[in-house]
Amino acid sequence: MDERTYERGLSRALNGCQVFDYGVTDLRGLRSQLYSMPSFSIHAPLPTPQDYPAHASTSFLLDPDSAKRQATLDMLRRTVNVAAQWGAQYVVVHFGGLHSDGLSRSEILTLAHDAASQLDALGQEFSVPLHVEYAAYNPSFSSPDELVELVSGYAGLDICLDIGHARVGAQMLRLDEWEVFETLAPHTRSMHLWTLRTREDTRRYHHTPVHPTLTPAGGWIDVPRVLDLVLSRHPACDLVFEINSIFSSDPGWQAEGEDWVRGLVALYNQRDPDLPRRGVLHVGVQNATV
Repeated sequence: MDERTYERGLSRALNGCQVFDYGVTDLRGLRSQLYSMPSFSIHAPLPTPQDYPAHASTSFLLDPDSAKRQATLDMLRRTVNVAAQWGAQYVVVHFGGLHSDGLSRSEILTLAHDAASQLDALGQEFSVPLHVEYAAYNPSFSSPDELVELVSGYAGLDICLDIGHARVGAQMLRLDEWEVFETLAPHTRSMHLWTLRTREDTRRYHHTPVHPTLTPAGGWIDVPRVLDLVLSRHPACDLVFEINSIFSSDPGWQAEGEDWVRGLVALYNQRDPDLPRRGVLHVGVQNATV
């Protein structure tokens, strides 16, 4: 376990953290650190399997290779089991993966419903909510409407709205990004906050931290608008800063962005004081990265 990565995340955590990509030998140390957190969630995988057939974040649930599909299901079972034992609030899962080459449309939809059914059963077995993260990288299952229709059919599944991946998806599909946000918002129970202008920014900077100087006028995501869109529907939505330091390595600058979002959430709370407290803010902590 990378202590510096954890401490850097903890020092800026507002109400807790979301952890991701720690190996089996790191779990004991990670668990002891999480005892100090007010709350936490898990982004699959946790633990990261040593024999997984690709990068840890890759989902094979819609892959034509049945062995790879099973590898993802096995990984998710282990992750949700850890989440239940540790008392995590929920688990975020990737779903569509990168491709479903060679499969017909009906075969892809069958796999999607089979996977969703298994995830729903897994969440109910361990009493852990699962948040499916929207992404459009699999051209055979990329529409936000498809994901909403799928998830809405299962009581144990909700959506994690990663605002960066949503913009990338809108650009890839040539959709109005606000139509994408509006489609996903009613089903969103957690959000990943980072920003970009175009997909080239993700290639150069990976996940750029949100910051008040990165404005819509400069081509960046309109963070206040998307927060308002989601929090007006679900005041208690979890907000996770899923960032790294490639764009700016200044922790003070990154903290300014987090304080800015905290201030926006406070304004929403003041506007509607009778509603539940809006926006539980976490910072993402990934092993050996950031």
